[in-house]
Amino acid sequence: MVKKAYPTTLVVDAQGRVLLPSPLRRALGLGPGSRLVALVEEGRLVLEPWERVEEELWRELADIEGSLADELIQGRRLEAERDG
Repeated sequence: MVKKAYPTTLVVDAQGRVLLPSPLRRALGLGPGSRLVALVEEGRLVLEPWERVEEELWRELADIEGSLADELIQGRRLEAERDG
């Protein structure tokens, strides 16, 4: 990922809000109602568009074989047989 610099100073207001200037919003493709995921990495505040985080999670889950639901059902059946 190529990082572009958009040097600007942001101010946290009395309610804890921060205004993202339009060059930052445009660079991320953000518009009114856009959702962001905020996290702290190595002492830095990182904001990522929700859709990007969601896509990344789905890619990671795509590599999982089988069904978690089927595994849970099978585990419950084994417990029931053992206990019954």
